[in-house]
Amino acid sequence: MSDKDELLIKINEAINDVSMQKEIDKVKSLSRYDREKVSKILYLHSIGVSQTQMIKKYGLSRNTILNVLVDYADYFGQLKELAGKISAKNYVSISSLEEDLIQNVRDRMEKGDLEVTFRDLKELSIAKSNAFRESMTAMGEASNITEDRQTVTQEDYEATVKAAQARLEAIKKADIIDL
Repeated sequence: MSDKDELLIKINEAINDVSMQKEIDKVKSLSRYDREKVSKILYLHSIGVSQTQMIKKYGLSRNTILNVLVDYADYFGQLKELAGKISAKNYVSISSLEEDLIQNVRDRMEKGDLEVTFRDLKELSIAKSNAFRESMTAMGEASNITEDRQTVTQEDYEATVKAAQARLEAIKKADIIDL
């Protein structure tokens, strides 16, 4: 089984978990209604495709992407490990191709058939650089910006109000301000 197949299996397992929980909680969710779209977003995210690229190249909505990424935040460790393997293989493959091309260029130069310029290797160097960046992102080496949704309970709210009232009373007693 290929790393990509293994990654897709893990993504489907995660979708099953989240979908079941959303169904139990009776929550409307893309995980319940369009599993293929969720799978696509998770796969693209796992291999290092940015949210902006998903919007422009794949026509996905930013809000949809954000909701999916928040729903599946607990699964990213597993998914990134598999995606890292895929990206690493792509990087090594491109590096190998670059070596072959360099050798061919070297052979043609020695025969006098080619005068090499910087432009001859530019596109491949860019592809190699992009593959390396993607492999680092997929393995979690690059910095990622993630949304941190903090939940505030009613008890937290009431404790904060109570603490604020106590501080106001303490200030009144100290005659610092007149309220």
